[in-house]
Amino acid sequence: MRSIDFLKFPKAETNTIMAFILIVLAIILFFILAGLIRNYIRTKYLRNSFFKEALERGLTEEEAQILWEYSQKLGRDPFLTLEFKAPFEKVVDLYLREDPSPREELVKEMREKLGFDYVPYFVPLTSTKDIELFQPAKLYLPDKSSYEVALFDKDERFMYWAVIDENKRPRGIEGKPVTISFIRKGDGIYKFEGIVESTFIDNGKYILKIPHTFELTRYQRREHARVEVEIPVRFGFYNKVQEEMVWIDGEIVDISAGGAKVCISLDKLGIELQPTTEVVLKFQLQDRPLHLKGVIVNVYPRRHANCYGIKFENIKPEDQSFIHNFVKKEQQKLAQLAVRNRG
Repeated sequence: MRSIDFLKFPKAETNTIMAFILIVLAIILFFILAGLIRNYIRTKYLRNSFFKEALERGLTEEEAQILWEYSQKLGRDPFLTLEFKAPFEKVVDLYLREDPSPREELVKEMREKLGFDYVPYFVPLTSTKDIELFQPAKLYLPDKSSYEVALFDKDERFMYWAVIDENKRPRGIEGKPVTISFIRKGDGIYKFEGIVESTFIDNGKYILKIPHTFELTRYQRREHARVEVEIPVRFGFYNKVQEEMVWIDGEIVDISAGGAKVCISLDKLGIELQPTTEVVLKFQLQDRPLHLKGVIVNVYPRRHANCYGIKFENIKPEDQSFIHNFVKKEQQKLAQLAVRNRG
């Protein structure tokens, strides 16, 4: 019986098909190779540009290499580590965890050179490494018991919290979870959780050793960010005794989109104003005249003046947006100035 070969083609057709396949493969390989070369050239250019900028900022070749290498591992833009604290801290944290012989002093030097060792009060914390020494806090255990503590010391891996009350010390908490909460002045309330690595006595102080974390929960105490200013203001309120509006010259010492603090010399005031008093503020902000109504919510007596915390009432959306943008720009300027001064 005669067999049938379904895959048998004339020799000429076979050669044509093979040639076509080879051409297609050659084209694919060409584009793959071209892509690899293009990526190599691009990466080399970016690396050279990054190292140039890093060296201009005072970093060494070794320090720049650390930021470049571990940025690549994290899949982060390395240039961001030179500009912003949060990505910098993430990258150096990976370096400290993965490098066989990490150098903590090198990380501290980089942080100082880039101006990341100082966090202005209006910039939120991104890591427990940013908490200032001697920051008071409250420590909570799983059984709901609480202790007054303060940040006694810190390094690149751990923070060391001292129990303030020597007669009230938690016992047997090694390896147990704790929650620490603290108020950062001018910012908000922070809370984070951690595991007590160990406890020890240092100069009579009972110390809890807890690893650093990026998992900080922040509760902003103010609805709107504020900035300190020195703005002359016409301060008006209705005098019920005289049955007329009284206008006094004062100064706005801080402002936000939600309110302002106004200070008035005692010799100009002549009357004590109480919370809930309705007031009117007339002032100029960046050449824009503002006429805002408000109500006193806090009184801050001083030796030669009284200061009033005022909440704006029925403020126009366009005025509130203008003040918000002003505050945001001023905070950015202060942050840049702080970095330059510390550099």
